Amino acid sequence: MVNRKKSVNKQRQRYQSLVATALLTSSLFQFVAPVLAEGTAGGQSISNTATASYEDPNAPGTTINSTSNTVTVTVAEVAGITVTASGVTDNNGGSVAVGDLLTYTYTLTNVGNDATKFHIPNQATTTGPGTVSGVLPADKNNATPASGTLQYSTDGGATWTNVTAGGVDTPSIPVSGTVLVRVPVTVQTGAQSNDVIKVTLGNTPGDAQNQLRSPDGGDVYTVDNADGSPGEVAGAPINGTREASITQQIQVGNTVKTVALATILKTRTGYNAGNTSVLNDDVLTYGLSLRVESNDVTNRGLTPAALAGTSINVDGSAVTRILVSDALPASTTLNGTPTAPPGWIVVYAGEDPATTTADQALWKTDKTQVTGGVVRRVGFINNPSSISTVATGTTVTGFTVQVTTTGITGTTATDVNNIAQVFGKTAGDPASPLLFDDSGDQNPDNIDPTTGAFPTTPDAGYYVTTPTNIDTGNNNQGANSVTGNVNRYTVSVAAANSVLNGPNNAPDATGLTGNNDDFTNKSSFVPPNTAPGSTLDPQSVGFTNTLKNNGTATNDITIVPTAPTTLTDLPTGTKVTVTYNNQSAVYTYDSTTGAFTIATGNTPIKISGVAAGASVNYGLEVDLPADTKLSTDIGKGFPVPIVAFIDADNDGALNKTTEVYNISIDRVYTGFLQLVKVSRVLQGTGPAVGAGQGDFESTPAYTNANGTVIDPNSGVADVPRNPAPGNIIEYQIRYKNISDAQAGTGNVILNANKVVITEDGTQSPNNWALDNDSSGQIDTSNIVGSAKDSGASTIQFFTGSPATNPGVDQTGTTVNSDVTKYVNSATGQIAPGVQRTFTFQRKVN
Repeated sequence: MVNRKKSVNKQRQRYQSLVATALLTSSLFQFVAPVLAEGTAGGQSISNTATASYEDPNAPGTTINSTSNTVTVTVAEVAGITVTASGVTDNNGGSVAVGDLLTYTYTLTNVGNDATKFHIPNQATTTGPGTVSGVLPADKNNATPASGTLQYSTDGGATWTNVTAGGVDTPSIPVSGTVLVRVPVTVQTGAQSNDVIKVTLGNTPGDAQNQLRSPDGGDVYTVDNADGSPGEVAGAPINGTREASITQQIQVGNTVKTVALATILKTRTGYNAGNTSVLNDDVLTYGLSLRVESNDVTNRGLTPAALAGTSINVDGSAVTRILVSDALPASTTLNGTPTAPPGWIVVYAGEDPATTTADQALWKTDKTQVTGGVVRRVGFINNPSSISTVATGTTVTGFTVQVTTTGITGTTATDVNNIAQVFGKTAGDPASPLLFDDSGDQNPDNIDPTTGAFPTTPDAGYYVTTPTNIDTGNNNQGANSVTGNVNRYTVSVAAANSVLNGPNNAPDATGLTGNNDDFTNKSSFVPPNTAPGSTLDPQSVGFTNTLKNNGTATNDITIVPTAPTTLTDLPTGTKVTVTYNNQSAVYTYDSTTGAFTIATGNTPIKISGVAAGASVNYGLEVDLPADTKLSTDIGKGFPVPIVAFIDADNDGALNKTTEVYNISIDRVYTGFLQLVKVSRVLQGTGPAVGAGQGDFESTPAYTNANGTVIDPNSGVADVPRNPAPGNIIEYQIRYKNISDAQAGTGNVILNANKVVITEDGTQSPNNWALDNDSSGQIDTSNIVGSAKDSGASTIQFFTGSPATNPGVDQTGTTVNSDVTKYVNSATGQIAPGVQRTFTFQRKVN
């Protein structure tokens, strides 16, 4: 809900751990102050029990476990606020011209861990030919406000409250809750075409978000609820009062189109065939996500805004809600209870989805009360007491629906086609038309990809016959269209000869394109201090895969490795060993020909007499050759496709044309958490910074030990750093999980867990915390408060040389009075594809 990108709805991160304990060599525990972006609620008690494992030197290889006493801490109250630009509306319509009244809308979001009020001033700052003046439209509950009066809304723009002179404090806003603010601006006489009118709400340097308040006129900031208020944590927030601001602009002569760009996403997350001889008991599970774009992904000059609700009927009353809807596919019934993320409510409808659109259905919170007594649609609506709008840049995940194919009779293979929809309106725009989107593509609001037109009438979102547009990859990458792309899955009874092959206990896993590219990812050991560009001889990595006789006849199943799609993705000399019980077969790979050569005297593994419906585990060992590159250098792992097939001609080799087979990929990574360091110079109390030195993206490239030029900022001019005394060096470590993300279902991915980043300025090659010039003071000193992670983490500070003494966030000119080592422990897991940053600053003495 803020300017930084978020892969998941922040509401679901309340579980994040915010404190940690460190088990010291003295057997004492030291409390470590947490660094919070937001997370566990203030006042929450967190219990922590340490465990240790070690070996008795007289019994090597035998692990001994120890459990500590329990330490309980209470999370401090943390305040947080962001202000997001939510669009500009020309109340006169058409292009922006002299005398027009413009409405600039902003979204305030509580990103702390406790409910808070917001202070909103009755002023905003303008530049260009526009002034804060003019009368905003009145809603049904308000008299016409005075000219230049700002207004705020806590219900997504349904009703507005005037901001009085001197500003107002809003009612209490829950964690992740939002408030809309709108500012009236009148285009002044003399405005020329292409003149820019900028309007800033709040007052922070560079539109900084969630910073400690420096009292100025026009601030937008948090106001702590009084102790004793419902749900309030006693005392003041540990991080003080926070403020934020944002600027948005429009050009004179432009036609303003401010709109919520909503995209609904749908994937099939699970499938259970039940009895494989019938089709009426198959269970399909679907996961839905709602994304509100922060940028104009359509490239049509649109100004993105937050998504608010539209009028729908719930329990017999008209209410304003955001609606996520999923019509149950033809011949299926609801299985179990759908799940919704925090702040959302499950609703049900019984009208025929082939004839009634979701926004016109009669929704019920009790599924036994639906029209006709049979659930035909499942919906999710926002709970207005906690969520009134979905801000730009937010993705809400966690919607789940499960269906059973009870209406499919006979044994003919049948397509199950499903599509999800979202309905809402543009926040802050009372005259907003209905917005809706169908899943399966990346096209928001079902905008016509050819003309840019917005559809005016939603389709039913229900498919009895075969649709034209299909999301074949189960990944919402279908062609952009005005009706979305259905998620199709074909259910069928088992054939006489059929085989499935996949990760451990998941033979029916699917990948990006189907069930022949599902995968298991694992990493080999990478020794400490292995620099980028190094090569290594990785240790062998073992895998367990599961195959299943998915047919109706007993069959022998053969297992052999096969070449990857790109032959050179696996290095020559890789040895692959397939094992089953006491059988083993060793193969050596040649990337030039793509051939796996079996060792002399070995024969392919054949598992005899696998009964219909039976599953069997087998093993695989992958031994990459010496001089293998680091995956973090090349951005990928080393795939070994394994094929399980019914060897009809008994020759030990797969014939893809005539033989039944299924492929699964075992992929080895040589490390998968990539670290890239960049830096920039800030002026501080020193002289002005040289050109380009104040930009992270101009960090000079370097040549690694492998002779490869490493440039994290490709295409940006490199600028050497030459800080002077008084200047500040800001270091940033960008750490990214480069492994493959989940694509399909049942795959084994690599999450980076217990990530700890250490920055030690006393250990070579680092020297930034030492007195290198023997001047009597260390060369650089810590800037208090500068050490930050872009996500939730715990940062520990150490002093001394060596930096072994636990310390605090302090600054000084000696190794004992300053911070000489930072240890940043990331909270939770770093998922594939996710990049985070750890930043700290040092002043040149």
